Amino acid sequence: MDQQKYLLTAVELDEEGTRHALVLGASGSARGLLGQYAERADRATKEEEWACRDSLCCLMADESVPVNEQETAASMAEATTFAGIAVRILFARLHAGKKGISVLPCDEKEHNGALLEENMIRCALLWNLGRDFLRWMTEENAVCSTLQDCAEWLIEADEHAAALLPVDGTRGAVRLVRDLTPYRERRRLMLGGSSALLAACAALCGIYRVGDAMRDDDIRGILARALTRVYLPVMPASLEDTLQYAAHVCSYLENTIGAESWPVMGENLPSRLMSGVVPVLNTWMNKEGVLPAEAVFAISAAVMLLSSCQRTAEGTYELPGEDARRPVLDREAVLSAFSRMSCDMAPESLSYAALSDVEIWGCDLRELDGLEDAVANQLRDMQLLGVREAMRTAVTEEA
Repeated sequence: MDQQKYLLTAVELDEEGTRHALVLGASGSARGLLGQYAERADRATKEEEWACRDSLCCLMADESVPVNEQETAASMAEATTFAGIAVRILFARLHAGKKGISVLPCDEKEHNGALLEENMIRCALLWNLGRDFLRWMTEENAVCSTLQDCAEWLIEADEHAAALLPVDGTRGAVRLVRDLTPYRERRRLMLGGSSALLAACAALCGIYRVGDAMRDDDIRGILARALTRVYLPVMPASLEDTLQYAAHVCSYLENTIGAESWPVMGENLPSRLMSGVVPVLNTWMNKEGVLPAEAVFAISAAVMLLSSCQRTAEGTYELPGEDARRPVLDREAVLSAFSRMSCDMAPESLSYAALSDVEIWGCDLRELDGLEDAVANQLRDMQLLGVREAMRTAVTEEA
């Protein structure tokens, strides 16, 4: 059972326990999906008969289907959202005396299962489906939150939900966990922070594809050092699990999203650094009283990079380059603030101007003890020695 790549998919278990995915519409509107087998047309039946099969055990939506889309259809038969279609299936199953199933959203929102269930409850109330159905829907079925995290698809499931899901959940690419919170935190810090570090360093080196950056010795060196030396001591998981996840991150960057290129790979750099790097700097300062150079370099590189952006006559922002000018994607306020700076400013002035700008970071980063001086020193290295030599210096510097 992989995170499915179609709009809506049902999963059946046959008598031998083998899973069968039934694709219900590979594209287009969700309206009228039930009964439309894109790949199994020979097994298409009436909607009521299909929804009430004993073998039906799971319903999934593609990552492109939003869980917070509220149903507006006047009747259940006209449902167009995932929540509405799920309610329609469950309502048919209840009245046929069938058992509950699992329902899995796949979009990127946190607590996507809870959001989907809220909308399913709204649908039931909108269509006056009654208290008995509401109780059965919430108690006998399982709407689970999910998280796609590098090499794994994680499903948040208690014992009841695990019994309804058509997976073992202890091995392979799908894992069942009691709480997604530590896994979200791990992804936010290690994957989010390292991808932001990679993007800033790569663009400064004239590399504009994630896969190409991962094959660059200097960039891969500072990335590996950040993952193993900076993140490893502050993650709550075991050493073995964290090292394994670091390997998953590198594989994900090199292979899964290796084709991702600029400007997408560099989108919203400051907010990604605030989410994935600054918390680690705070933890290091609180625990060790030092700021690891590799994590500081992620911020220094972003400041050096974005302080060279310029506003165009069309109101967009671009970075200069030897071969071409490249667009930058971020909030207007962020890019406007950086466009008033210059990568040629004195390092102390540039560090002060960038870190103190609340429009960029949402706070004054100079309040993090030692960061302003550390960034200024790395900016000076980049100006005097070049980006690559500055990266090497950061990798060899001991906290």
